[in-house]
Amino acid sequence: MSELRIGLRVPQYGTTWPALRDAALRAEGLGFDGLWLNDHLQSPGRLKAEPAFDALTTLAALAALTRRARLGVAVLSASYRNPGLAAKMATVLDVISGGRLVLGLGTGSDKPEHAAYGFPFGSPGERTAGLRETLTVLRAMWDERETVSVEGALVDAPNAPPPVQPAGPPIWLAAHRPRLLRVAGEEADGVFAAFVGPEGVAERRRVAEEAREAAGRPPLAYAIYTYALPVPSTAEAERWVAPEAEALGTTPARFLRWLRTTGIVAGPAELRERLDAFAAAGATDAILVLPSRVPPEALDALAEAALSGGVRREASGQPAAGGAGRPAPDAGGSSGPAPLRSAPEGNLVHLLVEVNRAAGRGGDAAAIDDDGSWTFDELNEAAARAAGALAGRGVGRGDRVAIALPDGRPWLAAFLGSAWLGAVAVPLDPAMPQERLEDVFEDCEPAILVAEGDVAEAAGDRPPLSTAGLLSGEPVEPASVDASDLAYLVYSSGSTGRPKAAMHAHGDLAVGIATYARHVLALAPGDRCHSVAKLSTSLGFGNGFFRVLGSGATSVLSARRPTPRSVLRMVEEHGVTVLTAVPTFWAQLATFLDRHPDAGDLGSIRLCVSSGDSLPPAVGRRLRDGLGLEVLEGLGCSECSNIIISTRPGEPLPGMLGRAVPGVEIRLAGEDGEPVEEGQPGRLWVQSDSNTSGYWRRPELTEELLVGPWIRMGDVLSQTDGVYRHLGRSDDLFKVDARWVSPSEVEGALHDHPAVAEAVVVGRPDDEGLLRPAAFVVLAEGAEDGDELAGELRRHVAHRLEPYKAPTTVAVLDELPRLPGGKLDRRRLRERGAGTEGVNGG
Repeated sequence: MSELRIGLRVPQYGTTWPALRDAALRAEGLGFDGLWLNDHLQSPGRLKAEPAFDALTTLAALAALTRRARLGVAVLSASYRNPGLAAKMATVLDVISGGRLVLGLGTGSDKPEHAAYGFPFGSPGERTAGLRETLTVLRAMWDERETVSVEGALVDAPNAPPPVQPAGPPIWLAAHRPRLLRVAGEEADGVFAAFVGPEGVAERRRVAEEAREAAGRPPLAYAIYTYALPVPSTAEAERWVAPEAEALGTTPARFLRWLRTTGIVAGPAELRERLDAFAAAGATDAILVLPSRVPPEALDALAEAALSGGVRREASGQPAAGGAGRPAPDAGGSSGPAPLRSAPEGNLVHLLVEVNRAAGRGGDAAAIDDDGSWTFDELNEAAARAAGALAGRGVGRGDRVAIALPDGRPWLAAFLGSAWLGAVAVPLDPAMPQERLEDVFEDCEPAILVAEGDVAEAAGDRPPLSTAGLLSGEPVEPASVDASDLAYLVYSSGSTGRPKAAMHAHGDLAVGIATYARHVLALAPGDRCHSVAKLSTSLGFGNGFFRVLGSGATSVLSARRPTPRSVLRMVEEHGVTVLTAVPTFWAQLATFLDRHPDAGDLGSIRLCVSSGDSLPPAVGRRLRDGLGLEVLEGLGCSECSNIIISTRPGEPLPGMLGRAVPGVEIRLAGEDGEPVEEGQPGRLWVQSDSNTSGYWRRPELTEELLVGPWIRMGDVLSQTDGVYRHLGRSDDLFKVDARWVSPSEVEGALHDHPAVAEAVVVGRPDDEGLLRPAAFVVLAEGAEDGDELAGELRRHVAHRLEPYKAPTTVAVLDELPRLPGGKLDRRRLRERGAGTEGVNGG
């Protein structure tokens, strides 16, 4: 047994020097082991203009005022300083403090701050190389007591006075990928792990320890960095955070809800248990962060909770059972028949299943897939058994359950079984690339993966749960949860960059059912709904699952790869009444039926839904006029877990999104937050009771997203007489000769040309570096790609719109690149050349 050292990140944002100084002295007097500051020059959240105290100068001042506590940087950005300068400054700080400095070191990840202060923000590889160089220079400066030379960095550089600590200040690397973790084991003194659970600490420790033991080096420190707020009572906690909530334009209750998903918000006993779980996973240090602007008594309460009660770690270094400090639920439960069980109100299983059973629809079809069907009673039993199987594998309340299953009834059981336990479901695309899947696992640290086939290999050392095991569990009693408790994470479909997941509560689903499903789709028992977009996407999750079951309708699912022919077969076989897809599929279906008019019977369909991208007006007309389909267009987002703007049945508005859905408030604003005039482009702001509480463990992105009760999206729209038009994402729009170009508008004009089956437009620099429209098209059947086509398409767009919107380059492709959910991958096209060669080999 050994003690977990507890440090404090002193308040450095939105404060004053006297307040910061007093808090640091108070923390040292209370017994905190260390005083830590972030290496930021501005607040890393949304409040960029608030006061921010940088790490090195502030720690130098504190070094002269304090006597006992260690002084640490969490963490020094290698990209902000020349390595030699960083080593010199750290050495002097160690001298001033009498040898109390601990230096965290990271690559630097705050892109807006780099831009604001003129620091180059290189690629991940370049930033990693910069960290390696800084680490080498630090070691050289501290190992040599005379002049130091490092090739490419130092030439006979003295480092006097030398550091007080004989081997120099300890260096702890902010590392989460195996490459840097191995570097930490071979060359550093510790590892930083920010906003992770005990499982994440244990996994980082496993990789670093293998490298450390191979190098024959002494033991490393393992430090967790997390928000922590003791809660003597809800009223007291809300009072403490009220000033910070007001600064962020939100309520104390909402702020606390977000904070619970990012750190430890608990009573003293549970807070100690949560820290114990980190210690058991191998952590040696905890750096706790209070929200900004809390009163001094919050610091006193944190010291009483964290520094008393014997926070210790087990020598085995194994994580505590049941997840992050929570006991595993009883895997046995009651042995009564599952259909007689009912999920309590507040739990989303009650909303989606029990409400239908209570209304006498227990024997109605709830779900149909490629292999059979379940009634609502059978779905209830499957959820109870899935919950039992998960509980038997140690899954408890709040643990993440990664679900990488194809669309089908087992997927429903896994999701509802997670909610049944009070766990957090994480739907994932089973076809997701391995590297992307590993990134998601690293981000959300699931307690278990439910999967089949090759994707199950992503579980690593932890055996995945198969569908057979999932459905053979012993039923357990359903968990009583609050409607505001976290229920599921929805990851964005972007193909690059660190993944981000919108967090949603059990009660958020009720909003989409009561608004869009009821007032726009008019879903009801008897409807049979199929979504071509998969359940792992926000569109498929809504129109293929929760809005369907929550309305008493039947979810029609298929694990097969969707094609126009397979979807037509499913519509005819199961009598689908509501069919949902992204615009690219609707374009494919219209083209397919032009060629094969007798390929399928669409007579059962009463409504079609298009969302995810802008539906070109030409495609909409072909569906409506040529096929007689009622097509509703809409805009939704994973951050709202709902479709928020939509056209209405009997009200076709080609090229438009329609009006705001009842119960949802919309505003369009400029980058300054001020409303734009009617008809002008503005960024979309949404106020809805289903709004996310933030992004999972991404406080910096959360603070950019949340503005009081509003969320600020990246979509750019215009509005006339309450009708909205989608112009694109904020990073898709571009200016040509100081005039805005909407890619969707140009794409709509291209679709009106008979030679074009599909089109996408992006902004690309020309030979002089000026942005110009570049078009990528798939030709219609029978159209020829000749020398005259590009000029003909340019003239067509110039005539339909304006000359400056006409594409200057046109590339013909076999197919357009798409993201896993079916949306167009515009980023890929922006990053590739716009010559005559096809991006996909066309």
